[in-house]
Amino acid sequence: MTEFEFSGELDQGRKVTSFQRTVSGNSMKHARENLYSQLCSEHSVVRSRISIEEENEV
Repeated sequence: MTEFEFSGELDQGRKVTSFQRTVSGNSMKHARENLYSQLCSEHSVVRSRISIEEENEV
């Protein structure tokens, strides 16, 4: 699996939080899905509240 680095913002209603994460996946699309899954379960937000600004292969 390849490592991908993502950064962006997470809208939590009253505040917007920046994030930077490294996620593994077979492809960029698969890693992006893993990122959404992690952030949604940790912060109890829907995918539309997550804004990915950068995505790079590490």
